Amino acid sequence: MSLYDWMKAKKLIAYRVFSSTDASDLPQGWQTPKEFSLDAAAFFDGQTMTIFTDLTGRILIKKKTTKTYPLKEMQEWLNKMLDKETNLVGYGNRKFDHPLLTLKHWTQAEPIDLSDMVAEASKKHYGDYARRYDLRHLSTLNRKKQTALPHLSFMLKPIALISEWQRGMIRNVLRVLAAEVELIAELYNHMIVNEELRIEDEMTERPVTIPCHFVRDRTFAFEEE
Repeated sequence: MSLYDWMKAKKLIAYRVFSSTDASDLPQGWQTPKEFSLDAAAFFDGQTMTIFTDLTGRILIKKKTTKTYPLKEMQEWLNKMLDKETNLVGYGNRKFDHPLLTLKHWTQAEPIDLSDMVAEASKKHYGDYARRYDLRHLSTLNRKKQTALPHLSFMLKPIALISEWQRGMIRNVLRVLAAEVELIAELYNHMIVNEELRIEDEMTERPVTIPCHFVRDRTFAFEEE
């Protein structure tokens, strides 16, 4: 089954939002998403890349159907494409992407935070507390690929993305968002279907495959500590 067919059957859409607001300029930093502007968003259904932004024209992604719309049309798209049975899959979205998205937009779709699932897997592996992993490194370990960037080394971190945006390199930022949502979709599919994940073991400093049978229970309660 293709990634698109699987995501369609499971009613899943991977997403990422972007803000050019510098967290260091805010009293509580990243802890208050409502203080951030929403400048761009990317959604991926396994086949079509849908991007919202006001500051550039059409974006083309290799081997992907790509649609670009102004931000003012995002609510209409959310109403049309997402219903209460849809899940929006992100990475770190529980604390940032989803609160920012729903600040001025409404959706029935429920969020799934892949980073929480990865953290839970690490917690069960080590038997003590949850670890957090970089999306790019995790994708490399699990051999997941994307088509928006020439190489994963072009996937900039949030601070660098803000700098790119402020320099007017809007397309570079959008391509990173596109790469991220593609990797999120690939990793989530891998974790659910195979019930396993490769991480770098802290003791041996080598890749190790860890079981993720808990993903069978979609309602598992993640606890940071």
